Amino acid sequence: MESRRTRLSVTKEASDTPMPSEEWVMAWAVDATTGQPRYILELDEDHRGGQCNCKCPSCDLMLTAVNAGKSVWKRRPHFRHPAGASRENCVIVAARKAVEAMFARQKKIVLPRRRRSRELEGLSGRYFNAWVEHPAETVGITDCTFEDETRAILNLSDGRRLLVQLVGRGEASKGGNPDDGITARIEIRVDDPTVADMAPEDILSRLELSWSQGCWIRHWADEELGVDAEAQARAQAAAALDWIEDDDLHVDLSSAERRETLLHREVKAILERERRIRVPELKAIVDWRHANGQVATKCWSQPAEEITLSSVELEVHLGRSVPDVIATWATEDGWSHSMLIEVTVTNPITEERIERLSSFGWPALEIDIGRMGGVVNREEFTRLVVDEVAGKRWLYHPTLEEGRSHLLAALKADEAWAVEAEQRKQAILAVPATEWANRYLDAVRRRWREQSLFGDQLPDTESLRQSQADVVEAIHSLGEHGYPATILDDYPLRRVIARILSFHDGTVIEYRSDVWGIINAILSDGAEARRWHTLYLIALKVYPPTLSDVHRDKVKAWRDNVVKSIRNEEDTYVRETTYDQMIGLLFPEMRPALREPFGTPLYIPERERDDDSWMDYRSYSLALALEPRSSPNAPNNLDARLFDASGKAASQGQSPISFAKGYASQVEGLSVEQIVNRLIEIGVARNKWMWS
Repeated sequence: MESRRTRLSVTKEASDTPMPSEEWVMAWAVDATTGQPRYILELDEDHRGGQCNCKCPSCDLMLTAVNAGKSVWKRRPHFRHPAGASRENCVIVAARKAVEAMFARQKKIVLPRRRRSRELEGLSGRYFNAWVEHPAETVGITDCTFEDETRAILNLSDGRRLLVQLVGRGEASKGGNPDDGITARIEIRVDDPTVADMAPEDILSRLELSWSQGCWIRHWADEELGVDAEAQARAQAAAALDWIEDDDLHVDLSSAERRETLLHREVKAILERERRIRVPELKAIVDWRHANGQVATKCWSQPAEEITLSSVELEVHLGRSVPDVIATWATEDGWSHSMLIEVTVTNPITEERIERLSSFGWPALEIDIGRMGGVVNREEFTRLVVDEVAGKRWLYHPTLEEGRSHLLAALKADEAWAVEAEQRKQAILAVPATEWANRYLDAVRRRWREQSLFGDQLPDTESLRQSQADVVEAIHSLGEHGYPATILDDYPLRRVIARILSFHDGTVIEYRSDVWGIINAILSDGAEARRWHTLYLIALKVYPPTLSDVHRDKVKAWRDNVVKSIRNEEDTYVRETTYDQMIGLLFPEMRPALREPFGTPLYIPERERDDDSWMDYRSYSLALALEPRSSPNAPNNLDARLFDASGKAASQGQSPISFAKGYASQVEGLSVEQIVNRLIEIGVARNKWMWS
């Protein structure tokens, strides 16, 4: 109910301070005979002075009309009380009577708007407020009847009646007849005594404002407005999925149960209307603990997808279970599938219910409204149900169970394979590495013999396939024994082994010439292939072939050139030692020579043994030279990079000096000597020839 009231008074611009009560005058009184309001300037000649026949509307004392009818006066015309009478309340009541008199003179009035509200508690406990209003309206007045000094009944031109109550500050409203459907009641506050001195036209102008700002106590449309406001509050709650009519619900249902029923129906209505739903991904994760205690994990997933539905049913009884929704769709192969949908609001689904739902073998999907962001409208709820996967989860899906079974079977198969692999490895290790080396060389010989029978053609014979399989098996077995045999049958190692084996056997392998033809091919090697020449010279010394004097002289000149180059610290013929141990296994007679550092990065000329002073250089300026100036952590970063790179180089058989030369060519501002010194300082190298 509105509490605003309108005060009829002079405007603020007319007087910024209240008029003293001794200056208040009454220009209005009531006829002592008829009780009708009288304005002093409207009295005729027979009703002036003490003959005015007017009395005070408040105290009922007879009044005197002072200066009535005069056009010039020292004191404005007014009604005067008898001497000694109190006038304050009388002036206020006279002001009200003046306003009453003006009601009868108004032909049309503008009634203020009427606003009503209703509040509705939704099923979730949330409140919804709605306001409606009857607009302001202009009405005509046919007549005015005064009930008493403060109440007037206005009969309007459309047949309605309006009760006007004039009230002052602090006065309580008096109710009319609440059952009178055609009578409305409005309050206009009149407590300014200066109104009692106003002319009728002034009161009328102010009364127009008072009508527009009056306060309704009762309105003809109150009942209709209340119904509309309540309907709008229900509409707000219904739009927020928080209200359902009770007509078709069991009377014993709680608010929470009613809302859950509402949401179930809404989901079904949405799915029936949209005929589609996006379901979350399927993801299966299975762990398997091996006999050695290690845990293996496999994962399978199928992305989220949109399903086009063919039918939707609500709360169908399936034995002892009643799923909220059953949705059906058909796949591209024409098969029809069904899915159970559970809608949860507050209470989670129990494991016992999940077990019952899964017993049907159909996919079971949960749509958890509680995880979808609180109260939503129908449009948002539709988007969440149809297009989003948040708040959705698979309670059960037969594909997931199949996926878990397949993953578990794969994990078990992996373990079985690992067991078999370990058994195969142990069987390989039970055979000495020397035996596998012999088998490898034997397979290489057999493969070449088979190939040589077909000239330049590529034969495909059983014996060739078997010999190749034996090569692969021997290589794998040597790898299990810890030898770097992975690329043993790839170039350049395959060519290196074929050449040495040719010297060993005294017959060519993988060459269509004689031994000298192989030596001649070696002498024609490019720069990269010359790092293997020390191996060939060792093999020629251990397995000397039959050569002519001319050929022997050429071999000697070749040997002298290689020795000279190595002693001059040239890198041309320096051999990395990565494969020396494996070559020594294949060709045991070469092993003593392979253990010698000459021709490898481990070789230190005599003069270097006598003078290593340059490697002892540890000045602060060198440390600064190795540290980039841009970052205080740069030395640690540099050391870390050197440590990683040098570790790889050492595993490949490179010496510190060889590594430093390659590293210096890739990094600006660092010399070979600086890199070697840094390697020694961080403890990864003893000197430029040996790692720590």
